[in-house]
Amino acid sequence: MQPPKFTPMELDSLISEAVAWISKQREAYLPLSSPLDEHQKSKLNAFFPHEILERARVLDLSQSNQTIPYPPFYETVRAGGNRVIPDATHMTGVPFVDVIAFNQKPTLRTLFHNLVHVAQFALVGTERFMRGYFKTLNEAGLWMVVPFEEQAYQLDARYTRNPSDVFSVESEVREWIKAGRY
Repeated sequence: MQPPKFTPMELDSLISEAVAWISKQREAYLPLSSPLDEHQKSKLNAFFPHEILERARVLDLSQSNQTIPYPPFYETVRAGGNRVIPDATHMTGVPFVDVIAFNQKPTLRTLFHNLVHVAQFALVGTERFMRGYFKTLNEAGLWMVVPFEEQAYQLDARYTRNPSDVFSVESEVREWIKAGRY
């Protein structure tokens, strides 16, 4: 059964709330986060622009027995019908624009996946990212088919299959923008 659709006004409200929450989390985590270390940069610099690797910050919340907080707008999303969305406390990591909070020590694969999102945020902006996310949730009811997630999973699988097969994440994101896939 399809979940009931949000109205355009309800979607706009959800998007605004999500953008504000992401901004708030970014500001809270930024002073606690660290830049990528040299090992991480050396392993990932062939895939990401220098600016992304220099700008990105990471925070391993497991070191302080914390977890990524539950987004308050999830209640509205879940109340709106049978929608499948991830529980932030059980996710490996969540990017807050350029600050990535991890619930457990990041691996190169989880870092790669989240850096794809950092590149997406940089190229499309937070509001457009969240609009695309909620539009797909509204239509399909499933977060895993959100194009931003679909692309991040495809690229991290490609990276994991063969880390020596270099490709440009930025070019891949730009291609999806150009093709109207977001």
